[in-house]
Amino acid sequence: RAKTAAPNSNSMTTSPTSPVPPSRAATSPKASGVCVTLGSWCCALPWCLLSGCQSWPPAEAVTRLQPHLGTFVSITVYGESPEVQPAIAAAFDEFRAVDKLLSIHRPDSALARANAGGKLSPELAAVIQRALAISKETDGAFDPTIRPLADLWGFIKKEGYRMPTEAELQTVLTKVNFRHVDLRNGRMLFAAQDMSIDSGGFGKGYAVDRAIAALQHHGIQNAMVKAGGDLRIIGLPPGKNHWIIWLEDPEKKGQRMPVKLRSGAMSTSGQYENYMMIDGRRYGHLLDPRTGKPIQGIAACTLTAP
Repeated sequence: RAKTAAPNSNSMTTSPTSPVPPSRAATSPKASGVCVTLGSWCCALPWCLLSGCQSWPPAEAVTRLQPHLGTFVSITVYGESPEVQPAIAAAFDEFRAVDKLLSIHRPDSALARANAGGKLSPELAAVIQRALAISKETDGAFDPTIRPLADLWGFIKKEGYRMPTEAELQTVLTKVNFRHVDLRNGRMLFAAQDMSIDSGGFGKGYAVDRAIAALQHHGIQNAMVKAGGDLRIIGLPPGKNHWIIWLEDPEKKGQRMPVKLRSGAMSTSGQYENYMMIDGRRYGHLLDPRTGKPIQGIAACTLTAP
């Protein structure tokens, strides 16, 4: 989707330039030749003095969009033309690699095999350990074992939404608890049957980080990688002191909010994409692992990180 913002000298937004009527010099071949010759020398000297004859204008943004991990991934890069395309291609390759590593929708992914009792690769073990550590830090508010609940409500496949009974919730809640996951001897051990790790809360962010690392490996210094609600930036747009990030309006009324981001990562999740309506009440996919029910009173949440 094309996103535009109000003109701002410090933002990364652009606006079309209006055509300028030709001057008399431009319509006269003789006068035009003189103006071009004199103008080039007059303009070149001060620019060389001020900028050391660096290239001008600054590099333009190159943005590519591809579907990965169940969402659209956009990569925006500022850089010299020869290095940009290979760098972007390498960044998209990272998303394909993470899909093979963490997808819960393909049975051949490393995570799917590990959930079924298979061996953990060192990379997968490190990712899961970090996710479980965050669960501990948040006292279970973030819990990567949430999948049985999300399945019960219909949020995983985004179809077959339904309101579970209290008895169903209590049964499924016995399968949701990060404290019942143990990484031992290169495998995941679960304290209850049908438990598993769901990468929905961390997979895209991990892929974004890997894509940024790939861009940096190719010499890119100024870029943004965005996958759904997760993004990370490096550097800044030329001549700007921040990137403009537009937060979606949870009410879908076009009232998006601009945020100035100068470094690091940002993640947004809301109740406005994956939800169902029952008796005029919205039930979204952000579930409370303690109750088994969608959280209420929060339309969206945005976090930033270094």
